[in-house]
Amino acid sequence: MHVARPLAATAALAAALTGGLVAGAAPASALSPCAGYDPPEWCFSPPPGPAAPTALKASAVLQTQVSLTWTHGSTAAREAYHVTRTVDGLRTTVDLTGSATSYTDSSAPAGTRVTYSVHASACNLYGCTDGAATSLTVTTRPSPASPVGTAYGWSTRSWNGSEVYYSMSGWAIDWDTTAPIDVVLLSDGVVSGGPVKAQAAASTNSANPGYGDSHGFTLSWLRKSPVKGTHTSCVKAVNVAGGRDAILGCFSYVTPGAPSPATSVTAARSGSSVTVGFTDAANDETGWFLQRSTDGGATWLQVGAQQPAVAGVGRRSSVLDYSTVAAGTCYRILMVNSHGQTPSAPGCTA
Repeated sequence: MHVARPLAATAALAAALTGGLVAGAAPASALSPCAGYDPPEWCFSPPPGPAAPTALKASAVLQTQVSLTWTHGSTAAREAYHVTRTVDGLRTTVDLTGSATSYTDSSAPAGTRVTYSVHASACNLYGCTDGAATSLTVTTRPSPASPVGTAYGWSTRSWNGSEVYYSMSGWAIDWDTTAPIDVVLLSDGVVSGGPVKAQAAASTNSANPGYGDSHGFTLSWLRKSPVKGTHTSCVKAVNVAGGRDAILGCFSYVTPGAPSPATSVTAARSGSSVTVGFTDAANDETGWFLQRSTDGGATWLQVGAQQPAVAGVGRRSSVLDYSTVAAGTCYRILMVNSHGQTPSAPGCTA
């Protein structure tokens, strides 16, 4: 930013040059007005530009607010600092005092890549000179926003085979607030723990300047579904404004149990034997037994020894009972494993 030389100085220069041409015989030193006792203003220059500021950083990057800090580039005199914001090629400049070391832009566009350039200028009676600039590019947070974060570090232990201890840690931030937010535990999609207010997590502010460090959490619980099968527990961050809740991480576990019962049991007599057929519905049985009842299911008698497990699920299997039985004799399949045994619905002879 250079200030034009005064018109009077320009006129003095023209007069001096003209006089020099007329008095061509004078000594060379007498031809230079700047060598005289009272040189004109055009003999002097604006000061050199100040050194570029150093350590430019963003101490806060929120949705519509960016706070900048920097350090003076030198001890040279500064008339002013100038901060230029560039968004999609559009530039806006604000002027600050030469002692400034910070600036907060409170009208930044949300969810946008923004470049800031900071330089100083030095001035004297003869003009001003801009120094070199230091630049920084940030991306402001979207608005409105859903929570973001992560959950990690699951661990499991069992007591008496019926309960499991889980611990999950992580961090969660909702860009719509700098305050800590709630996280809850979901078990098979249903809230079963929390809410827990996020606490200090030293790494969050350095990664997300302006939001502080109160965004970490640890969720621990002693709970295991008694229902046999695979279950999923998740940590959910609770949204505080526009947006929606966010799942931060999930963990699955299996509750063991007795095998699923066989299905579609049939019993067909043929002479001195009965063919009993069934469909396997379990993938965790260690074996099965054939059982027979002649009193309508009031009592059951085991027929033969334990049979090996059926490979896979959905396979049709059959077994023979070499007995001559009356019509209405019923059979069932008893699936077994280390967690228990499960009888099928009966199938009876015609």
